[in-house]
Amino acid sequence: MLTHWNKILNTDCRVVKIGPHTVYPIFKVGLHSLMHVCDKILMNTEIAECKHIDVMIRDPEERFVSGVNEYCVRHNLDVKETWELINKGQVHNRHFTPQYVWLMHLYRFYKGNITIRPFDYISNFTHVHLHKSSSRVDVPVCEPYVKVDRHLIKYYNQTVALEELIARYKNVLS
Repeated sequence: MLTHWNKILNTDCRVVKIGPHTVYPIFKVGLHSLMHVCDKILMNTEIAECKHIDVMIRDPEERFVSGVNEYCVRHNLDVKETWELINKGQVHNRHFTPQYVWLMHLYRFYKGNITIRPFDYISNFTHVHLHKSSSRVDVPVCEPYVKVDRHLIKYYNQTVALEELIARYKNVLS
């Protein structure tokens, strides 16, 4: 499955400075809201200079369903039909890319410690909720998209070495 995410892994990586905090905004985990309130954006090689990065991890099942719905709204697609294609491995998109893949994206440029935060930690930075979807069709969760992310929530409010986290779960997506 990992080969499907190469397009995302090869894009620019951004972390944002908000006051004294450095945050890695994951797509569909407050990205637009954090970009809206940030003081500074660090990109690619600049990220290596960071001392510490906070990363918010959203409930995997909720994020998957929300991401599928948002993808369908943006492309004017039927949610149930699109879910079938996703389940068959025929559609891949950043809206529902596993959060672990986003951590791999960060790891290209940053080898230090991160603190995994629950999504509601965003309230420490902003109460603005940009790009909130108004409609939602419930669909089953596709296991490969949430399997590793379920492990990540065990690390809420813990500081971990990103390298160790990547090494621990890299084979789960295979």
